Amino acid sequence: MKCLHVRSCAPAKPFRVFVGLVSLTVLLSAQTAPQRPHSAAPPALAKIQKEAEAARQANQVDEAIALYKKAVALEPAWDEGWWYLGSLYYDLDQYREGQGAFTHLTAIKPKNGAAWVMLGLCEFQTSDYKAALDHLGQGLGIGLPQDDQLSDVAHYHFAILLTRYEQYEEAMHVLTVFAQRNLNQPDFVEAMGIAAMRKPLLPKELPPTEREIVMDVGRAMYDAAGLRARQAAGEFRILLAKYPDVPNIHYLYGSFLLFSDPDAGVVELKKELEASPDHVPDLVTLAAEYIRRQDFAAALPYAEKAVSLDPQFFAAHTVLGRALVEGDSNVARGLQELEMARRLAPNSPQVHIALATAYTKAGRKEDAAREREEFLRLRKLSETGGAGSQ
Repeated sequence: MKCLHVRSCAPAKPFRVFVGLVSLTVLLSAQTAPQRPHSAAPPALAKIQKEAEAARQANQVDEAIALYKKAVALEPAWDEGWWYLGSLYYDLDQYREGQGAFTHLTAIKPKNGAAWVMLGLCEFQTSDYKAALDHLGQGLGIGLPQDDQLSDVAHYHFAILLTRYEQYEEAMHVLTVFAQRNLNQPDFVEAMGIAAMRKPLLPKELPPTEREIVMDVGRAMYDAAGLRARQAAGEFRILLAKYPDVPNIHYLYGSFLLFSDPDAGVVELKKELEASPDHVPDLVTLAAEYIRRQDFAAALPYAEKAVSLDPQFFAAHTVLGRALVEGDSNVARGLQELEMARRLAPNSPQVHIALATAYTKAGRKEDAAREREEFLRLRKLSETGGAGSQ
């Protein structure tokens, strides 16, 4: 493969990667019917296939592309041919052509994660960002080989697209894997900072004047996500001194402190609300902390306000539902709130386990069992690197 790091490659093309050398034995493995081996192909087709592979291995790219095009025209079900054709186009920056090749590949290998990921990467390069987000998520949900370079490329692009579409918590969750692996590339830190500052931008869209604060915030959040608590604490103190009035800083620091000093964390979260009274994630975090303390009366006003400000935010409905159910103030309404959260975020393990608890309390044993089963399924998917957890 070619280089992995953004700064050592074309600036506008993060994670330039040549996938033609990725092991096809792994990436095009069986979840669908095996394709006809070369030895069983008609002689003319087998000859073209052999010549195409020889040209590719000799780095005769134009000739290889011409031969692969002939081969897949003769044998449209040849998955390996579509893979190499698409990867060669991608390496030449011919993304629309690569998109066409990988679209064919996903049609004949719909359960292959790598094919969907490469389709998404091509779409990213053509600025078809919504399709790229959907297809990267689909590929990661199916799965890629662990510790594979393509997996890192896919997760990075998936994270920055989640940020662009304002799914900030989900983006940070994806980037946390890099932090915990101690992969300290500036690109990951920058992506974490953009998501933490809740800016719906791709890295290339970040104004130069905002880069310093984004990198400062990103470093603190990256170390916090990587469980490097001492470093993160020092970085947060510097952030507060350097940017005392910037929105989100008190919220981020307060969220960090909840793990080590919850009372101090609550103080910081309330400081954020003094400056930004409509900060919905802050309201949700405060409500969740009071629920953890079983102070449901204190949690309710924060949860109610969060839902009123952002009725499409599943986490707001989740904390409101939990406060109502677990505090025994209105179990029926609490169930309605949790069911709304499930409709908004069907892939959130936290929503399903909260519903399981609520259904148990309401005496709905079968519903509770179903929600527990779904929680376990989604948690397992999240732990194995699948996309879509919230």
